[in-house]
Amino acid sequence: MSLLMNTLIFLTSIPVGYFLAWLTKEELEPGRKWFKLFIYILVIIIAVALLFYRDLPIMLSLGYMVVITLVSLYRGGKQ
Repeated sequence: MSLLMNTLIFLTSIPVGYFLAWLTKEELEPGRKWFKLFIYILVIIIAVALLFYRDLPIMLSLGYMVVITLVSLYRGGKQ
């Protein structure tokens, strides 16, 4: 049950990313370089956390942020 719930919560990051991209249309283009930097930093933090902590809630939270940022970055180019 827990895995199903975690998966469903994680999948909500896609519509949340689209919603945030819709809300912040004018900020997406000027902030493109910061979005990319944020993604790189999050991926590095995930790798380090995987090596040392292996804590599922931390991984899900960081992964959620990565997906939201990726969707917003992708959607920002389509405006």
